[in-house]
This record gives sequence, C-alpha cells and structure tokens, in this order.
Amino acid sequence: MAVKKANNKDGDKFFEAYERLNPKQKEAVDAIEGPVLVVAGPGTGKTQILILRIANIIRQTDTASAQILALTFTESGVSSMRRRLAELAGARAYAVVINTFHGFCNDIIKDYPEDFPRIIGSRHISEVEQAEILEKLILTLPLKLLRPFGDPLLYVRPALTALNNLKREGVTVEEFKKILKASREALNNTPDLIHAKGAHKGKLKSEYQKRYREVDKNDELALIYKAYEQALATEKLYDYSDMIMEVLKTLQTNPDLLQILQEEHQYILVDEHQDTNNAQNKVIELLANFHHQPNLFVVGDEKQAIFRFQGASLENFRYFKNIYPEAKLIDLEDNYRSSQAILDSAHSLLPGKIALKAQAKYQAKPIKILAFPNPESELYFVATDIKKRIESGEEASEIAVLYRNNNDAFPLARLLLKVGVNFAIESDQDLLSQIDVRKLIIIIEAVEKFGQPEFLAALLHLDLFNLDPLAVYQIIREAKDKQADLIDLIKSKPELASVYTKLSGWRQLASNDDLLSLVEKIVRDSGLIEQVLTAGGYAGDRFASIKRFYDEVAGLVESNPSATLTDLFNYLETIKKHSLLIKRVKPLARAGLVRLMTAHRAKGLEFATVYIIGAEDGHWGGKLKRDLLKLPPAIFSLEDNGDLSAEASAEADERRLFYVALTRAKREVLITYSQTNESGRDLVPSSFVAEIKPEFKAEIDTNDFNKKWEEAKAIIFDSDLAGADGAHSLHDESFVRELFLAQGLSVSALNNYLTCPWQYFYRNLIRLPETPSRPQLYGIAVHGALADFFNRVLEKEWSEQLLLDLFQAHLLKQPLNQTDFNDLLAKGNESLAGWYVANHERWPRNALTEFKIRGVLLTEDIRLTGVLDKIEFLTDGPEVKVVDYKTKQPMSRAAIQGETQTDDDGNYYRQLVFYKLLLNKYEDKKYLMQSAEIDFTEANQAGKYKQESFVITDEEVEELEELIKQSAQEILSLAFWNKRCEQKDCPYCALRELMK
Repeated sequence: MAVKKANNKDGDKFFEAYERLNPKQKEAVDAIEGPVLVVAGPGTGKTQILILRIANIIRQTDTASAQILALTFTESGVSSMRRRLAELAGARAYAVVINTFHGFCNDIIKDYPEDFPRIIGSRHISEVEQAEILEKLILTLPLKLLRPFGDPLLYVRPALTALNNLKREGVTVEEFKKILKASREALNNTPDLIHAKGAHKGKLKSEYQKRYREVDKNDELALIYKAYEQALATEKLYDYSDMIMEVLKTLQTNPDLLQILQEEHQYILVDEHQDTNNAQNKVIELLANFHHQPNLFVVGDEKQAIFRFQGASLENFRYFKNIYPEAKLIDLEDNYRSSQAILDSAHSLLPGKIALKAQAKYQAKPIKILAFPNPESELYFVATDIKKRIESGEEASEIAVLYRNNNDAFPLARLLLKVGVNFAIESDQDLLSQIDVRKLIIIIEAVEKFGQPEFLAALLHLDLFNLDPLAVYQIIREAKDKQADLIDLIKSKPELASVYTKLSGWRQLASNDDLLSLVEKIVRDSGLIEQVLTAGGYAGDRFASIKRFYDEVAGLVESNPSATLTDLFNYLETIKKHSLLIKRVKPLARAGLVRLMTAHRAKGLEFATVYIIGAEDGHWGGKLKRDLLKLPPAIFSLEDNGDLSAEASAEADERRLFYVALTRAKREVLITYSQTNESGRDLVPSSFVAEIKPEFKAEIDTNDFNKKWEEAKAIIFDSDLAGADGAHSLHDESFVRELFLAQGLSVSALNNYLTCPWQYFYRNLIRLPETPSRPQLYGIAVHGALADFFNRVLEKEWSEQLLLDLFQAHLLKQPLNQTDFNDLLAKGNESLAGWYVANHERWPRNALTEFKIRGVLLTEDIRLTGVLDKIEFLTDGPEVKVVDYKTKQPMSRAAIQGETQTDDDGNYYRQLVFYKLLLNKYEDKKYLMQSAEIDFTEANQAGKYKQESFVITDEEVEELEELIKQSAQEILSLAFWNKRCEQKDCPYCALRELMK
C-alpha cells in the first residue's frame, strides 16, 4: 500500500520521516496487512519503522487506535515509543495500546477479574518470599537429591530458577510430569545403556547414570512444583511469572474471553521478537489466530538473542515462519549507526546471510586491542584514556564502558573517581552491596543480634563511628585472647562508650517501636544521612539507594504489618543465603557522565566510543557451565540447538553478547584485557578477540603506558594506606608482626592467605569471631571421635559401636538444635559404620593421633605449626605415613592436586606437602614421612570408601618453602594491604572496604 502525502501537520511530519526511509524500510512500513517478519540488525532503524508503521495504520485504515497493540520489553521502551508516535500521529497515539508483555497481561487480569479467580484477591510475592516458601518445602518434602546433607538448601535458588523457566515456557505441573515420564521411558529404551564387555560388563554406563540422576532430580522438582503451586493457592499468593501463565491458561480454556480480546486487538506488533519466551509466544499466537493471515508484525534479530536465561529462544523466527508460511519476510541491511570497520568486525564473529552495510559516514577505524599486565593497569588505562578524550572535547555521555558482569563496574569506578571522571553506573547493581546500604545492614544485624561478637566486630569497622582501626583490631583480638565478651569490653572502653550507648538504645527501640520507625531512626541517628548528604556529586544516587532499602522494608511491612526486626533480619539472611538480587534504583543518564553498564544493559543503546573491558577467556566466553538442576530439553519447545552441548550453546550465547557490545559503537571500539589476574595467574584473551579478522583490528603496543603505570601506581593508591584523614596508622607493622610471631603459620592460615589476604588477616591474625557452619560442626565431632577412638586401642578392642558412641558423645558437645543434631547423628552413624567396616582391618596399632607440632622455625621470623590427624609407623624406625581425614565425599587425585577446573586451589595437596616440611624440621627429623594419605570418611555415589596416597618429593617441599617465605614477607611488610581477592562477594574484602 503506497503512502500518500497528507495535508495536515501531523501527516507532514509522518511523510517527512517516511521519505527518509530506505526502500526496505518503506516496504516494512507499507506492509500493514497480513503477517510480516522483519529481520532488523543493530542500527537498522527498527524502532522507527515500528512507530511509522503504527502511524501508517492509523492514517490508512479506519481501525480505532485502541485496536492496535504494540508489545515491547521494557517500560522505558514503552515510554519512548509512545512519545515518538505522538510526534507523528498526534493525540490518536495515546489510544494505541503500547505495553510490556507483563503489563499487557496485568491489564487483561484487571479488566476481566471474574475470569482470573487464581489471581484476583491474591497478593503478588517477591523473589525473597518465593525463596522462603521453597526453603520450607525442601526441608519438609520427601527429597533426597535436592536436599544434600552438607547444604540442605543448596537447591533453593536452582529450584526457583527452574520453576520460573517452567512457567515462562507455559508448562504446568501436570504437563511437566508427562514430559518427565516420557523422558524416563525414552532413557529406558536407549539401546546401549549397559556395558556389554570389559570390567564394567552388565553395569549402567556412566553417561546414562548422569542422565538418570537428572531425571530423578526433576522428579523431585515436580514434587516441589506441585507443593509450591498449592502453597501459593492456599495463601492466596502469585509470583511474577503467574501473570503471563494465568492469562495463557485462561485464553486456552475460555473461548469467549479469547474472542473478546481478538476483536479488541486487530493489529499486533512485537518488538525484539528474538527475546520472547514460549509462554509469550503462545499468548501472541492465540490473539492472532482469529484470522488465517493475521495482521501480525514482528521485528527482531537472531544475532542479538542475548536473553535466553529469561526463556528467550533463538528459534522464535523459525516458529513464526512455521505458523505463517506465507508471511512477508523483510531483511534490513543498511546500518545507520556504526562505521563499516565495526560492522565487519562484528560480522566476522557471527557470519550470516546478512552483512550490514554502513550508511553513517564515519572514518573506518580498526578495533583497538590492548593487553595489560594486570587488571589494575588495564583499568587505569581506561580511566586515564577516557579523561583525555573528555579534555579534548569528546562528550562524556557519548563514551560507554561495557563489561560482562555487574561487579566489574566497581574497580573501574574507584579509579574514575581518583582521576576525576564523572560517571553513572547503569547496570543492575545489587542494592545490598551498595556501601551505604551495607553499613545500614551491619547496624541492623548488630542490633538484632545484640551482644553477639561476630556482628559487633563488623559494626566496629564502620567509619560512621570514627574509630581508630588499630584500636578495633586490638580489642577484637583482646576479646579472643581473654575469652571475654566483646560487648563488655566495648562498654568498658571510654573511646567506645558512645558506640555502646547508640547500640543499646537502638536495641531498646527494637522492642518498642514499629519496624519502619526503627529503621528511620537508625538511618538518622547513626550519622549515615549526614555522611551521604555531604558526599558531593553522588549524594543523590547514594540517598536514592537508602530510600530504595527503606521501600524494601516498607514492602515487608505491607505483607506482614506486625513485622519485627527479627523478620527483617531473616528476610536479609534469605537474600544473602540464596544470592538473590534486590535491584537498586537505576540512575538517570545525565549529560556530562560517562556511562558504565553490562553488555546486556547496553542493548538498544549507542555511543560514539565504546570500551569493552576484561576481555579474557573465562570472563567473556570460555566459561565452565555448571547446571545443578537441568530441565529436560523437551521443556524448551522452541529450543533447537542441533548437536550443540550445553557448553557450546552457552558459548554461542556469549558470542552474541560480544556482538551486541561491539555494535553499540558508532566511531570507535577499544577492547582491553589483562594478562594476569589479581593473584598472578596467567590469562589469555577471549576467543572472540581472536575471531575478529586481522584486517579489522589493530594490536596496540602498551609498553610505554605500562612503564608509566609502574611509576604512577604507588601515588594512586597512597591514599588507601592511611585513614580517611591520614592520621590513623592502619598498616601498623609492629601490630601485625607481633601477632604473626606469636601464633606462627599453620597450613590452614597459609591456604587462607593464598585464597584471600583479608581472609587470613581476619580469621587467623585478629581472629574475628565466626559461628561454625553445620558441616564444620559435623567435622569437629568426627575428628574428635576418631582421635579418641584410635587413642583407646591399648585399652580395648576396636568395634564399630565404640566409634559410633564416641561420635555421638562429641556431637552432643556441639551447639546444635535438635533437628540438626538428629540429622547429623543419622548421617554420621551411617557414614562411620560403613567406613569402619570397609577399613578397620588395615589399621595399624602403632600410631599417634592429633599430633601437635607447636613450632618449628623456617627462618628467624617464620614459625610453622600444625596438627596432624594421625601418624602411622611403617617400621620400628622413624619411617611414617601421615593420614589426614576428610569428612566429605571423595575427590579425584587430580582435584586434590588442584588440577581440575572446579578444584584449582590445590589446598589439600599443599597441606600434605606442608606436613612433610613440618616433620623434616621437627626434632632433627625424628619422623621421616614416606607417604601421605587422605582418607575420606564419606562414601562416593557408588557406596565405596576411598583413600588417596601420595609420595611428596623434596622438590615440592622446597617450592613450598619459597612460597611460605614469600607469603610471610608480604604479611610482615603489609604488601597485601591494597590487594583484593578474586571472589566476587568476599566478606573479608567487603569488611576491609568498610574501614577507611
């Protein structure tokens, strides 16, 4: 249908915009009847053609504006589309139904409440409440695989994800059960299930053991799904996915309502179709099937399908073509955003039939690839390079830094602040990790757990109270050494009296005030508001985070009007326990601010200059996919990845994400990566960097910059070596040296240091109070029982019952509630009984247990200590075998030695080498360690008990000596003071960050 020029003002605006379109875009705008599929790559103007097509429908037909439905994925997309449509179509634009999928389904429920009894009158629950319901179900349902002993709630988060995926795919409980039944039958009928020959003849092949285990897990998930849905119905609750799910179920079973909605929506347009999930597709299909050739217009790009973790599928376009084989297909090839060099680089990552052609007349600069020795130098380059660009006149808001994960923002943000660059972090940051909210939570926890030392210790680190950090470290250590209550010491110290007064006052308020009033008073009286409001340019964002936390508390009170501080504490614990994300308020993009965001967040945006940082293998691509709870492939009815494994499919997702990152840029892209990580481990660039064809990229020499960095870094971080005012001697070497020399270095302390220097500092040096976990209490009881058991061999014969009696006696000493005690007793009795039967005949009588070495000197400053579980004498001479017991399922030799991807620290093997070093230095080699054995007291999945024996070489001992000397030197000189470990959510590094 050709467009005729209109005479009115709105028509003129439309015609002017229409005339600027290329022929393919005009074809899409003109095709207002029948099904149309538009493949629109980045920068091809898809949003503009969507808006012009809606305007054209209004102009060319007698259809009421309210009968046009446009669906997109974000609220910002809805606002932008409506605003731009109003500019072209005038007042009639406001009657067009423009909405997100969830918003559209929510409106249907509100407009036709009588058809949705499951939702109407019910309360929407948060993800935190979902997790709380799943906790209760997992602890009470008859589960085995989804309630593992060591961490009974391990599967709460995976189960929550799986249930959300089931609902996104429109799969009900009964449909899920049918799929599982079919999966098990198909597995049973597999022709090569069993080994036909060899040592394992007649046994199930390991490949199929894993698949049966997956089906068994899903059978348990089906129990959870059914109980979860029953719990929601009983309590009149519904979750986020239920809005679309309930609309889908109702439209499938209520033809009258379906007909009404079909007549209401004569034209349907769907943006970002590649990101729709199965449930959303089914809703669209139902609405559109009133006509054989419906007026359905979908726009998307398979290369930009980056939301499969939300249920989106690559197969959406094929699905559309199968349903509407006569649909018009339009490929948009002209890109109006990027230079041809950028487009060609992206195309080399994802070659396909459509190679985008640049219409923007930018200079074709190659993609710059820059390698740096470590992350600090990489980020310092990015920060200083951005500063130079801004100083030379480039608009700050036209510069974006894109990263893979939300947490990647913070190290760069610190450096941007140091060099004086203003920025906005626009990615989905965790509200609870925001520094001011973390401070508030630490206070809330200390008030709720009044007097408990681990919470008090964290409170004392807050800069709100202006305490001398060295005094804080000393009082924590003093409480440990004197076995005194930390709260009593705080009360008795004049310099800490004000802290005690505030804390005890808040505790009293907690017993008398409502929860919202209490939180408000803590915010005000702690000095937090005053600190935030005097923070300079970012005060508004910081205040918004506190307000967002207050709103979260208000939501808790709304769902439970009698909520107390204990309820808030438990609510926060649920969030932390299951790594749930409470999003902070996203700051508005403002002129003069560099924009920091994930590649996911950058979808749909464009910038003159784009930095893609942290482009290392394992970070951008090359990740090991760990799927604890894998749904059957039949669930994802739109998925068709051919022969791709889960890992290959995940890698394809990562490649598309990198493609999206590249195509955000108009003029220039800089890709940076580090050659080593924070711990000095070698890194290699992402394979995606290598896949960009050589003619489209330029490797930039960074040697000169790296030399400048070496000179500059001491100055850059110098402010971190002192307190906020430079007066506090945070790195008092005499204090650290005194503690180090007094307690020596054990292998657990060394492993803690190598894992995270601040884990060592807090756990081993100042001995921060920590409550043992359930597995740790179990291990303490087992080790105590084994020590007593082997010490009594001279008094009586060994027996299984003696071992079990000793275990029960030691378990009774542990601080356990009755439920945990019963669980651990049952587990220990089963495991230790089997272990005794499997091993007791091989145990020698001549042995030493819990052998303590209180100190051998490696150097004048390095005293080594250790406790060896058991020393077995091999002869009448000094030759011995050292045995170390582990209360966990057996590991492979490679895993023990740190040679696997999942267990790469080698801590257990280092422990054995350390024992040989200890014995070599002990009383002129009184004992000569010939071998070492790790003995697992738990059976493997096949019910077998395993030991792994090792012969430690002299070379390995010498290497460890050097590592110990290097680590000790770093500790004594406080070389670790500005280091942070690799763990994303390390509580020890977080504690260090609180202390200015």
